[in-house]
Amino acid sequence: MYQKEIVYIGLYKDGNRLGSAGFLKVENKEQTSSLYLKVQNIPSGISGSFPIRVYNGSGWQELNGVAIQDGRGSWERRLTENVEKTVIQIMLPGGYMLEGKGKSAAAGAPYDPFAAKEPPEEPAHKPDEEIREETFAPEPEKERQSEELSREPSPVIVTEELPGVSAANIDVMPRKMPGCDLKENKWEQILDTYEKIHPYGDGRVYVKLEPADFVILQEKYQHLVNNSFLLHGFYNYRYVILGKEGDYYLGVPGVYYEREKMVALMFGFEAFECPGGNMRPGEFGYYLRKVEL
Repeated sequence: MYQKEIVYIGLYKDGNRLGSAGFLKVENKEQTSSLYLKVQNIPSGISGSFPIRVYNGSGWQELNGVAIQDGRGSWERRLTENVEKTVIQIMLPGGYMLEGKGKSAAAGAPYDPFAAKEPPEEPAHKPDEEIREETFAPEPEKERQSEELSREPSPVIVTEELPGVSAANIDVMPRKMPGCDLKENKWEQILDTYEKIHPYGDGRVYVKLEPADFVILQEKYQHLVNNSFLLHGFYNYRYVILGKEGDYYLGVPGVYYEREKMVALMFGFEAFECPGGNMRPGEFGYYLRKVEL
């Protein structure tokens, strides 16, 4: 069986389509699929390697990045499975996104919070409604998607360690530690090494990190340097946070909306907290997940 499809890609900013930006060629043969991506008309100033999300007919996969320079780039990959009902997305800095959908995608692809469209209108909360912190209880289907997208790529996918973080103006080498006395307690050492902040306006102390600093986490969490949701937040605010409240929590800065909450959950960030605890649409805060040092 041989199938070929051309998926045309658009450039979006804040949900608005700006124009065409290339194509993805999909060739299915037996139980393999060949993908060839060409992008162009990318705004000047955007360069580096950016993660690719592909819907393959049954779920989303996150693959290693496409290198973009001088407004254009190309990428190709062979997968040991067929790709059908194709949707491709690439998050770019500055609120830009590349997205393309195959002809059969609309009927088969599940709702995707990253889709390039205006977010639904958020219901207003009563002024006296206060929520200190919410832990999202995912429905079974969303929980399955969250587990698939937050873990490292499945072995059947021909992929490799994402090189794109450094190319995307993020240095993957750990920052040089300032001169300070070494401490036996790792958290105290981190507090002495990195910039301290009070993200919620109270006595709780967190530190500011960059993806390059994830070497301080246990090895099983270092793959978060490739997490699209985390990188999207880092591109927008240029930092993430780490704190200790019994457990250790990694936080991505962002604004609370129902749509954004769904994206965070799919990528493993299960809670949200904001200064003052008044969690309502448009409120700035942090999407959180547990990690270990």
